[in-house]
Amino acid sequence: MKKIVIAGAGAYHFAPGILEDLFVRYRMACEVWMVDADLDMAELTARGAQALARGFGVEARFYYTTQLKKAIFSADAVVLCADFLDEEAWKKDYEMLDAVGLGKQVRLRGGVGGAMQTMRVLDFVTDLAEQMAEECPDAPLILCDSGFGGLQMARACECAQRCCGIRTLGVSGVTEQTRRRLALYLNMKEEELDVACAGLNNFSWVTRLQDQKGRDLIPRCKKEISEDPREELAAQYIDWYDAIPAGERVMQYELLADTELSPRKTVLLSGVGLADYELRKRNLALLTVHGPLSPQGLEAWGQIRTSGLASARPVEILRALWGMGACSVQSLCMPCDGAVAGVAEGRFVECPATVDAQGAHGEYTELPIELEDIMGQLSLCNLLYAEAAASGSRKALREAMECDPAFAGVDLLYTEGVLSDMMEGQKEKLKRFF
Repeated sequence: MKKIVIAGAGAYHFAPGILEDLFVRYRMACEVWMVDADLDMAELTARGAQALARGFGVEARFYYTTQLKKAIFSADAVVLCADFLDEEAWKKDYEMLDAVGLGKQVRLRGGVGGAMQTMRVLDFVTDLAEQMAEECPDAPLILCDSGFGGLQMARACECAQRCCGIRTLGVSGVTEQTRRRLALYLNMKEEELDVACAGLNNFSWVTRLQDQKGRDLIPRCKKEISEDPREELAAQYIDWYDAIPAGERVMQYELLADTELSPRKTVLLSGVGLADYELRKRNLALLTVHGPLSPQGLEAWGQIRTSGLASARPVEILRALWGMGACSVQSLCMPCDGAVAGVAEGRFVECPATVDAQGAHGEYTELPIELEDIMGQLSLCNLLYAEAAASGSRKALREAMECDPAFAGVDLLYTEGVLSDMMEGQKEKLKRFF
């Protein structure tokens, strides 16, 4: 019986797929630890999962807690799908940067704001990976990124695997989200589009866009975007890189130098409101009381099952790594094995891939040559930030800033002083640097 720890058990986008795969599709005998900062959500998710297991005849044990450290011991796998957006810390970032005229550096991924967010998130990831190295060193760590939270997945993967020695992969919904966005834009149904995306996490690009007859829709899409005044930023990237930016919305600007078209600061959109979470809790309660085979429980489970990302399936990845059958992943964050040109082998990229007992194998995808230099620079930047966060090295942090394209045109010496002041103001969350 495998012990699986789900950190962020109430994750709106990922929990449905995890529960469905464990207890409905594969009916895995397992011990599951549900960990969430919201104890009510952790308990409801555990009880809802227990109802699924009973309904489908699955032998399973369930535990719930708010303490991740308590759950890790002897785990066979850890799935991390927590939202790392600390709104209080984010507000402090904004206030300090806005006060010194660096409002456009308020970002989640690049620049000064991205550096702060990286240090906060990777402090937690390093703690987790170091604990795993002591208590369950052979367990894989699967990171899940909805694209809405504050997780810089490539940097977190570099930190956990390269700096702490934990086998790590990441899964995102970027291809599914891109398909949804472009289907609306092209006035087509999602199921009519065949889409593939590749690049780096949060810096991914459309590599295939076809209809059901195999016709290439990329030229049409580029033309329409370039002529649409609402798509000026996407049109700029098409002009620069000859590629359509992937994602729920255009966010690649966060990792690049400022332009007149880039927003003054990152717009935080979770895509999920409090009402969504309350409905999720209500449906979990109904599922718990009635079970998945009664009309009320079946309706509740149907709403839960269809509300998450359909293509991001961390349990499929775990089964493949455990030799239970290979799987295909639309958007996998994995060490580069030549699948993405311009990125050094071993640095984490995001691309279509297959996973089996030997590990992840990227699907080679053609990206415009215009992207190769910037992809190489950003992948090195991810590695340097990971090394800085894992070790608390100011020197590595300085090297990361020098490499970060988002700092182009900014006085680095002055900005380094600003960042140092910001870190001092949040040092309780950056213990490795203090």
